[in-house]
Amino acid sequence: MEPRPIWYYLAPAVLVLDASLAIADWYLRPAHGAATFLALLLLGAMTLALVSGGSARDDGAPPRSARGIRSGIVFAGLMMACSLGANLAGALGEVDGKTLSWRALMAILGAFLVFTGNTIPKTLSPMPASPEDAARVQSLQRFAGWTWVLAGLVLSIAWLVLPVRVADPVTSFVVPLAMLLSFTMLVRLRRTRQTPA
Repeated sequence: MEPRPIWYYLAPAVLVLDASLAIADWYLRPAHGAATFLALLLLGAMTLALVSGGSARDDGAPPRSARGIRSGIVFAGLMMACSLGANLAGALGEVDGKTLSWRALMAILGAFLVFTGNTIPKTLSPMPASPEDAARVQSLQRFAGWTWVLAGLVLSIAWLVLPVRVADPVTSFVVPLAMLLSFTMLVRLRRTRQTPA
């Protein structure tokens, strides 16, 4: 059996970190107990998804769905950790938790888009009937992958280095543009597949 990748261990570690931050926040701010309870309930659901997310295959490797669940839990858990950590820092009077939390959430969202865009060209799709169609589908997947990788990089960098008043419109421009480009390529692929040779 091969050693498990780091993603296997990151998901439970992030859930433990989130639970610790939520409990510390509940202790320091008991008046916000309802919100913390909801966060703990969400963490319980994420833990349940992690535990029941798929069993290992015969060769010991996790199925593709289990890897997807684990990576989703890591990103969602990191977003929760940013929010809970910012709340905790605000309760301790250290920093302006709201701005820091929002910046971190958006930077992690950008990283998620990069990660997702990187996996798009690697996703196997059913083979079309003709080799020309297969090449077009692969071209679409590569284009969509690059589009989302670049959109995620721009999003992360914007929220890490630009003022909030500039980063917000950048987000409002980049994400819809990436969606429009991907959709346009998909429509173009559909039209070329329906055109008789």
